[in-house]
Amino acid sequence: MANSINMLLDVNVPIAVQLGQTRMSIRQLLNLKRGSIVRLNRMAGEPVDVFISKKLLAKGEITVVDDQLSVRIGQLYDAHEKFKHL
Repeated sequence: MANSINMLLDVNVPIAVQLGQTRMSIRQLLNLKRGSIVRLNRMAGEPVDVFISKKLLAKGEITVVDDQLSVRIGQLYDAHEKFKHL
């Protein structure tokens, strides 16, 4: 059993960070150009959602590490808590 788990430890999984969401018409979408601003449903500084394989895993905060955007994990959801956020 332990050997099976060890095989999984090196499997890569997709992680996505969602800054926010919005809705816009096709017209607005087609009018987007470089420099356009898209307003999201979150305020600056609010926690962001961290997803693994399209499932909510955690809340985090955007940080900068070595001039690269990063996410500091603040709250991990267990299986019971995940259902509250679906």
